[in-house]
Amino acid sequence: MKFIEFAHPEGGTFIVHIDHITSAHFRPAEGEVKTRLALDLDERQAEIVLFGQEAERTWEKLRALMQSTA
Repeated sequence: MKFIEFAHPEGGTFIVHIDHITSAHFRPAEGEVKTRLALDLDERQAEIVLFGQEAERTWEKLRALMQSTA
């Protein structure tokens, strides 16, 4: 089973099974705007939005998981 772990924006650590991620939207930093990653989760959980380095790190983990299953 594959899980992804990241710092929760409100504190602590969040672990999500990748099967619960329905979509992800990554926007790299531009000027004053921070990098942003929005994860839409299935009906069991709400959307999670990450910013900055945590967004970049989590996006790279997701990309690595996608490449390993391709």
